[in-house]
Amino acid sequence: MTKEEDFVVNEPYKPTEMEQSAIRELEGKGLVAEDWDSGKKYIQSFKKNLRHDMYNKQNKRCAFCRIHVPLACVPMHREHIVYKDEHPQWMFLPENLCVACPYCNEYKGTTEVLVNPKIKTYPKVGSGFKIIHPLYDKYSDHIELVGGILYRGKTTKGVFTINTCHLYRVGLAEERVDQMMFKEKKGNIIDD
Repeated sequence: MTKEEDFVVNEPYKPTEMEQSAIRELEGKGLVAEDWDSGKKYIQSFKKNLRHDMYNKQNKRCAFCRIHVPLACVPMHREHIVYKDEHPQWMFLPENLCVACPYCNEYKGTTEVLVNPKIKTYPKVGSGFKIIHPLYDKYSDHIELVGGILYRGKTTKGVFTINTCHLYRVGLAEERVDQMMFKEKKGNIIDD
């Protein structure tokens, strides 16, 4: 596993004052899942800025499969680590947001990832989550890449992440091989 894949995000996105104000306004009314799609200017700004900030902090990689995803080809999804419909109070909480590739995001879906789903305060440590959390967990503590291609869980959390995000999918293994070949050839795709 490369250093770029084995990141822990040091700090979540920090919303601007105007973004914070727009979020507080929605919170004042009582958050519901639909607020995520609010057309408010500064909610849209928050979502755009968050995606850009986390994409860079995550080394341009998905939080779960750690594949490099060029934004020009595939838009990274803003991912609610804890599902927003079940826990709308954390919908705009920067610690609950990361970016994920469309496949991992879709496979994860509405899966409950909290160790204690009835908790009222957002966990501030990785032990509060069944899934690898990009701000709290070091990836290599939970998952190893066999031959740089296949994912193997080293812990219960690693196995849960692999199963939840379907990191055993054939297309993912093929993409890892392609990226390894590209790197070995130093980007000279004409050699292919």
